[in-house]
Amino acid sequence: MTTLPRTASAVIVGGGVVGCSIAYHLARRGLSDVVVLEREAVGAGTTSKAAGGIRAQFPTETEVRFSLESMRVFERFREEFGVDPGYTKIGYLFLVVDEEDLRGFETRIALQRRLGADVRVITPADAQKLVPALRVDDLVAAVWGPQDGMAGPAEVTNGFARRARELGTRILEGVEATALDMPDGRVRGVRTREGAIATPLAINAAGPAAARVGKLAGVEVPVYPRRRHIFFTEPFPEIPGPVPLTTDRASGFYFRKEMEQVLLSPGDVEDIGEDTNVPMDWGKVHDAVEKAVHRVPVLERARIAGGWAGLRPLTLDDHAIIGWAPSVEGFFLAVGFGGHGFQHAPATGRYVAEWLLDGTSSLDLSLFDPARFARGGAAARDRGPDAE
Repeated sequence: MTTLPRTASAVIVGGGVVGCSIAYHLARRGLSDVVVLEREAVGAGTTSKAAGGIRAQFPTETEVRFSLESMRVFERFREEFGVDPGYTKIGYLFLVVDEEDLRGFETRIALQRRLGADVRVITPADAQKLVPALRVDDLVAAVWGPQDGMAGPAEVTNGFARRARELGTRILEGVEATALDMPDGRVRGVRTREGAIATPLAINAAGPAAARVGKLAGVEVPVYPRRRHIFFTEPFPEIPGPVPLTTDRASGFYFRKEMEQVLLSPGDVEDIGEDTNVPMDWGKVHDAVEKAVHRVPVLERARIAGGWAGLRPLTLDDHAIIGWAPSVEGFFLAVGFGGHGFQHAPATGRYVAEWLLDGTSSLDLSLFDPARFARGGAAARDRGPDAE
């Protein structure tokens, strides 16, 4: 049986990459008696199902700044954390078949370039030079981000967790938060089946389980877990690597090389009504193969070797929720990243630690305000590219 500490300065619910990053940054700032509760194993939930994409191509200034800061962390991750995350700048390539879609990209690219991101509109022929196997006769253009790339979610999560532990953080695996003690409308403790921890601060970093954890505080957290499949082929040398993470905007299909195999997804987004068990639907293979062969005809000769399903914790406007929960003192939210939690985790951890310890963040995080849905702020959507 796990022995719980009696008290903590903060309890983080969720030991994925976001929770571990927050724990590390709090500990780095001197808050060493932080406890992380993870109902499974560190990084075993949504983090373990992520495709590992890292890009600057986001529609808002705040998210672009999150991306650029996180990229700088990934570049020095091995030196700082003693773990090689396999960070490589393979680039992101978006294939555009519609003029209206292209105009939307051009607006976002102007913002991204102003903030220092390298993003370009290129011709279909140039896209085919990057990925010779592509069918490009129906494209109007492509959008290329050469500084974008990928890294290993498990390695990054373990790096944050390792350093947090070295700085005094307790990360308890196989321990689930079952209730919050709030006798006077403010957080006084977190209960588990193994016992209770007295604390004035609970941080919800529970990924797709964010809404369920919110209910422990009587708070509606509008995060909706949606299933997405990723499949991989047997070794397929006909498409030599490395290959950019390439997304067909028309169908949602995306792919990249993973060692000698091809990693591909139909881009599905499905409600399965729960945040724990994520069963595979092998019927999705047909959808993935149909989209793959349309865009990359040579994949007709590839054989699917396996795959997995993961959950993308989505919000109504496709932006994360970061901030104090309305109506409950001492309950902080860092959830709803919509599949982008991995790549934004380094920046998220730093800004959340600033907010909690300094009373404010050095970057305006109003985009992520938890109260915006009550104000009707979810009406204005700008999804932008969303493959991961």
